[in-house]
Amino acid sequence: MTDDFNSEDKNVNLFAFVGKKISVTQFDPNAEEKEVISTDSLTGEKIVRKSYIMDSGFRCKYLVLKNVYNRVENDTVEFVAYDHYGRPNFEKSEYVLLYISKSSKGNSYFHQKYQYDNLKVDADNNFYGYIFKLKNNTWIKQEKKVSVKELFDEKKRNVFKELFK
Repeated sequence: MTDDFNSEDKNVNLFAFVGKKISVTQFDPNAEEKEVISTDSLTGEKIVRKSYIMDSGFRCKYLVLKNVYNRVENDTVEFVAYDHYGRPNFEKSEYVLLYISKSSKGNSYFHQKYQYDNLKVDADNNFYGYIFKLKNNTWIKQEKKVSVKELFDEKKRNVFKELFK
């Protein structure tokens, strides 16, 4: 098993990296009122559309230990994450393979919702994890340890296949 894998394609808005948590801080994603005002074309009446985010929001800061796909330029990265079930599970792991993308304006990063792989370190200081498969509505951890490359390839084939057409 080796974890010296790194690949780049700047045409794909995805960054995968091995990270270590610095901080995960909750924020209210609805603190700033988001409303769009328009006019009904038939009646001329004012229409106010408000949006409400049903997820909890988190500002995350992680140490970038290793770039896996595309390059996060700094040794730390800040991104926002949203989770409908409470706090994001990736914050529980010491080391994690995270998947983030740049915002449409390109000035910030956001987490690809629920996409991460918990990692451990072996005696040779290589990162490894496990692939989970869905069986009878239950996620089952495969017994075989896999490299960071194998974890990334699994996500690329299944979760992110639309990005890699």
